[in-house]
Amino acid sequence: MPKPRKVGPVGCLALAYSALVLALGVYSIVVLLTVRDPILLSGVALIYLTFPLGWLIWQAWDLLPVELTNPIVLTMLLMGAGWSQAWLVSRLLRRLARRSGSAW
Repeated sequence: MPKPRKVGPVGCLALAYSALVLALGVYSIVVLLTVRDPILLSGVALIYLTFPLGWLIWQAWDLLPVELTNPIVLTMLLMGAGWSQAWLVSRLLRRLARRSGSAW
């Protein structure tokens, strides 16, 4: 059985970022499902929070025909983009720390 790894500071930051993305995404979905005419400032915050990938998803989303766009799917894609960014950054920083000999 493999030994569990310590989370470390990079893992804590990635977990905090992932939790924030989850909270904004769930709040946005709840607002979309319950409010008749929603104004989603939380969705805009989610786009800014997931900046490089979130902005690219938003730009690609505008190119789709209107019949294929669903705001809940957009929110789920933004959440996935945020989680993948957190995972990629934590892996990159761990690899850099391993090269420099740091204890992360």
